[in-house]
Amino acid sequence: MGTSGSYGGSGTADWQEAHEAFDALPGSTPSDTGPGDLPDPAEGQQHLLDHLLDALSTALQKDDADRGRPPAAGYPLSALLASPGGGGGGTQTPTGRAGAGSRRQVLKGSARGAAAIAGAYALRSGDAARLQELGLDLAELRRLGPRAQIARILQAVLGDAGHPDEAALRKAATRWVKAVLLDAEPPAMQEGLRGLVIEWIYELSLVELGSQKAQGNLSAQGAIRKQRWLRSWLERRLKRLVIPDMRRMTVGEFSATAAKVTGEALRMLRARRS
Repeated sequence: MGTSGSYGGSGTADWQEAHEAFDALPGSTPSDTGPGDLPDPAEGQQHLLDHLLDALSTALQKDDADRGRPPAAGYPLSALLASPGGGGGGTQTPTGRAGAGSRRQVLKGSARGAAAIAGAYALRSGDAARLQELGLDLAELRRLGPRAQIARILQAVLGDAGHPDEAALRKAATRWVKAVLLDAEPPAMQEGLRGLVIEWIYELSLVELGSQKAQGNLSAQGAIRKQRWLRSWLERRLKRLVIPDMRRMTVGEFSATAAKVTGEALRMLRARRS
């Protein structure tokens, strides 16, 4: 399930509660609905989904190296980008989670993903100055095809994914970098950032939820159905997440905003609805 690979999970009490909350979800949905067409869950299922999101956000906030609150001055852009020299496929010093003993970088990861998306918006609008913040050259990127442009931006910002958390970040960022560069009409910046935050929380949750077998005899199809409920409810709960106007922001400001918005998203998910 998800991006866990051979990762064994954190094994904390908070994540155990999240596992139990996931196991409690019904493993069935109408078979003829698409990913974005799930019906409104029944009231009892809404409570189960709220409990799951509460457990996930609590565990992620406690795991986070910054405890869910980014530094007041934000993260220096140099601390978010992959080290120079790796754009051509070389090995890069990881800027994210590198091993089982390292702290999870929930907010910083969001800032890194946002830097990649900011690069995509800059390329789409022909903003050479913002691309230069990322060490990228507009003229060079314009000589590449769309798929190569996407790969170049992701490699320059995120580097190689050596840990399941890093693979989750790359997957979350890739979805929105592609949307910005490939869609006939790119998403508004607020939509792109909200989408990244939701996708990042979702993919990072799957790293842990997929690290151990669900309790009971849950089929792969049942697990996928539960994941669909999780994604759908996460999107609904964060639909009103406030995103500031980002059109005039530098890449560094865009990234800092992403970290703050992610921290706010985790707090929203922990707040039980009345």
